[in-house]
Formats: sequence, C-alpha cells, structure tokens
Amino acid sequence: MQQTKERGFLHGALQSHIWDTRIKSANVTKMERIFGYMLGPFGVMLLQSIVNSYFNQYLTDVRGFTVSKGLWIASFMVVFPVVSKVIDAVTNVIMAKILDRTTCRQGKLRPWFILSLPIIILSIYMMFSVPSFGVKLQAVWVIVSYNLFYSVGYTMWYMAYEMSAALSTRNVKQRSGNSIAGQITKNIGTGIVSITFPLILQGICAAIGENLQVGYLAVMSIVCCVAVPLTFMQYFFTRERITEERRNQFQDDPTKIKTKEEGFGRQLHACLKDKYWIMFILLIMVYQILNALKSVSQVYYAGWVVHGNSYGNYAAIQAKFTMVAMAPMGPMLFVVVPMIKKFGRRKMIILGGILAFVGSTAAFFSAGDSTLIVYLGTAFSGVGGMFYVYTMMSYLGDVIDHVEYNKGIRCEGMTAALVGFVHSLSNGVGLGIFNLGLMLFKYRTPEKIGVLENGVAQFADQNTVAVTWINFSYQGAIALTGLLFVVLFVFFFDIDKIMPKITRELEDRKKAECAAQGIEYIPSEELQRIEVAEQKAEAERNRVAELKARCEKKGLDFEAENKKYLDKLARRHARKRRHKTKNPL
Repeated sequence: MQQTKERGFLHGALQSHIWDTRIKSANVTKMERIFGYMLGPFGVMLLQSIVNSYFNQYLTDVRGFTVSKGLWIASFMVVFPVVSKVIDAVTNVIMAKILDRTTCRQGKLRPWFILSLPIIILSIYMMFSVPSFGVKLQAVWVIVSYNLFYSVGYTMWYMAYEMSAALSTRNVKQRSGNSIAGQITKNIGTGIVSITFPLILQGICAAIGENLQVGYLAVMSIVCCVAVPLTFMQYFFTRERITEERRNQFQDDPTKIKTKEEGFGRQLHACLKDKYWIMFILLIMVYQILNALKSVSQVYYAGWVVHGNSYGNYAAIQAKFTMVAMAPMGPMLFVVVPMIKKFGRRKMIILGGILAFVGSTAAFFSAGDSTLIVYLGTAFSGVGGMFYVYTMMSYLGDVIDHVEYNKGIRCEGMTAALVGFVHSLSNGVGLGIFNLGLMLFKYRTPEKIGVLENGVAQFADQNTVAVTWINFSYQGAIALTGLLFVVLFVFFFDIDKIMPKITRELEDRKKAECAAQGIEYIPSEELQRIEVAEQKAEAERNRVAELKARCEKKGLDFEAENKKYLDKLARRHARKRRHKTKNPL
C-alpha cells in the first residue's frame, strides 16, 4: 500500500542545494564533531549563559529594578521569572511537536538552528536596551523580550540542538562522541562567561565613560556578531543521518514487536504510587532551585561578599574567584569517573555531599574574615559537587524500571516531559526566591560615592542583612544541596540495593513474553553487543568505500593509504592497552 507524505512544517523551505549540509560522509567525521557539535553551538550557548548569569544584575544594578524604585517593581522581579519559566515549559512541549512534524528537505532539526537566529538577536537587543519610560511599561518590555528569547528563540534552537546528536547516526559510539562534545561546550561556555564577560564589560565601560547601560548593549552586540557565524557553522557541519534514513524507508518491519505505549494519565498514576520515582522528581526540583539560586547570585557574591564591599572591582574578583576556586575541578574530571566505577554511585554521592556541605559551610562563615578559607571552601565544595552532578541523572532509568517492576507500565514519555517541565520551572523559582530576598532585605541599586586611589570606583555599602542573603544564596545553596544528597541517599534513596533483583525480574518477564509469542529471547546485553558489532562493521565498510573514492579521485595507492590508517589504529590500541595496564581503575 502506497503511503502519502504529510506536508508538515517547512515542507517547501530551503530547497536550494546551497543549504545542503557540508558533511557527506556516512560516518561521523572529526570536522563534523568539532565544527558542528563543539564550535558551532558555542555562540548561542554563550548568549544564553550571559543572559542566565547577568540579566538579573542588569535589571537590579543598571536599570534599578529594586526597592529603590518602589515595592511594585521589586515584587515584579519576584513573580516574572516564575511566570516566564511556566511559559517556557509549555513552549518546550509545543516546539517538540513542531520538530516532530517538520518535513523540510534539510532535516527536522537543522533548519531551526538558523531560523531561530533573528528572534534570538532581536530579543537580546530588546533585553539589554530597556527604554527609559514608565516603570510599568518597562516591566512589560522586560516580560516580552525575556520570553521572546527563552520561550521562543532559544527554545527553537535548544530543542533542535538537544536532539541533534541522537539523530546524527545510529552508531552508538559515534553518537556518544557527538553528545560528549556538546557537553564539553556547555561546561567551557559557562566557565568562559564567568571569567571573561565581566572583564570585557568593565573594559568597554571604562572606554565609554562608565555607562553600564551602553556597555552591556555593546558587549551583547559583539557576542551576537560571534554567535551568528558560529550558528551557521553548526547548521552546515551537522547531518541528520537517521532522519534521512527514515525518509527513505516508508514501511515498517513486520517482524519487529511493537510495545503499546500507555497514556500519560496512566503513566502518571503509576509513577505517583512509586516512592523512588517521587523522591527522584523532588530531588531534581530542589536541586535545580538551589542551583539557580547559586548561579544568579554569583556576580553579586563577587561584588559584595568575597572581599567585602568591592563592587567597583567585581569583574576582576569574579574572574579570579572562578579561576582559583574552580581550578581543582579540571583535574578531578579524571578521578571522578574511576572512583564512581570502583566504589559505586551511592557511596560517592554521599561523599560528594559531605565535601560540598563542609566546604561551603566553612566559606559561608568565613566571609569577611578569611578570604583564603572562602576560596578553599568553595574549591572543596566544587569537587564534592562533581560526584552528584555527574551521577544524579543516571538514576532516571532506575526509577523508571522500578515503576515498571511495581506497576507493569513504562513511563519514559511522561517522566521525560515532567523532568523538562520541573527543570524549567525550578530555574524560575530559584531566580524568584533570590529576588524576593533582595526585596525583603532592602538590597538597593548600587550608588557610586567616589573613586579610590587605584582608580577603582567606590560604592555605598549595602545593609548587612542583604549581604548575608547574597552570601547564603551562593554558599548556603551549595551547602543545602550537599546536605540534601547526604540525607536522601543515607536514609531514604537506597534503590541501588534492590536494582539487581528488579533487573532479573524484568528480564524474566520479557523471557515469558517472548515464550508466549514463540519468539527467541535475546538478553539486552547480547542485543547491544550484536548492534555495536554491526555498527563497527558498517562504519568500517563506509571508511573503506570513502577511502577508495578519495584515492581514485586523487590518484593515490589505496593499499598504501589503508595500511597507514591501520598502522595508526594499531598504535592507538597499543597505547590504550598500556594505559589500562598501568591504570586498572
């Protein structure tokens, strides 16, 4: 029976070959990974990281959205982040459906990278050029521009980006490499913003007469100029191989067993009966709220807490604080994974929580007395935090399996949707809580009162309670996060103990299902091994075919070129074996 293609979104868009991907290889290439997944996404991620870290400070310290301007606008700063993140969570769901129904010739994801750019650039310009008219009209301007960025432009780009690695190839190893490349970019982007953005802003403001409003707009314009070509690079150096494959195959394999998906209502009902699932969702929610509280308060912490009232020099302090306090986290990356493998997730999460709690508590109480302890305590807590940050989401599959074990229902769809919603909403709640504290404790727009002998601007002191709130929002949030993980994993969340039993039981059920249908049961580990072996064989066939084509085109000796590659591969494997012998962990 002939099937009819549905005319979805962007069906007739970007038809010219000039919009085609520049990646032609069947295998993921180094060029694709570097340009498409590391450098390309960096532009928009940089913009988002700046907005996430500095837009609140722009509103409170530059535009005066504090109690200094009235209780109404201070209250607005509490409510608008929460409402905006609810809108953002809803548009995430809408965008997911749009992506699923996109039938553009260039793929279902890639077109949205460049289509999101005009909205992102426009919203950035609006956010950092709030007009000087009435307070209520300013509030409307902020709501519109903020949601135009997060709920529309960034959502268009980010939803497509999040799925891009998954649709890049069926080869698990290559797909994992693309995903890791993206994670590296995320981590690097946050670090670069914390270190360089305030210094660049300070330098530009000094050059234009200390006008922070113009300075912010100038810096954001520069970052936009960087983001545009990088996003086009991302578009041209990514490829949706799975999308292409699906569009070339319009019939299902009748030999494959299809599992009926339960509706969201039944999934939710089953999940709400499972204590581990409930604890995990609550853990994500509280963690994200505390993490948002910590992130938004960092720039205030650098100006008012690390060295006391040093707001005039907060840019240099924040750069130094980030570099020194977070420096141990780099080398620890090579220690965390082996330790987790050897001692187990639960033990290392408990250890990490203890380190985070002790380090941040020491830093909190040392503010104003010992800068050294502030730095060392923050570094200590950062190392501890790595243990739960890198392992927390690995429990997602466990709690889903536990629901299936108890209720016989798989709940991936509803859980994924709820986790995304909770993540977005929690960020808004964290920002709202921070601004509520600023309002209640009378934080005021910084007032310049002079210039010190070294040329650094001097600002009037904030009241002690407001500074304590900023200190708590940063160090206290980290300490509470560590305490949360310790208490939860020591006394309540012991799912690791029962997972072997659950895994065996679920496997026995699948064996029984296969036996009832007269189908041979193959364990998931064996299926994965077979799939990986097939993918490696397919990747090798693609490599040989592409090398032959290149040799024929350039007049090279295929056997000689192939031998070079195989010899290089053999040397790489030998180095890995030697390294594994020396480092058995």
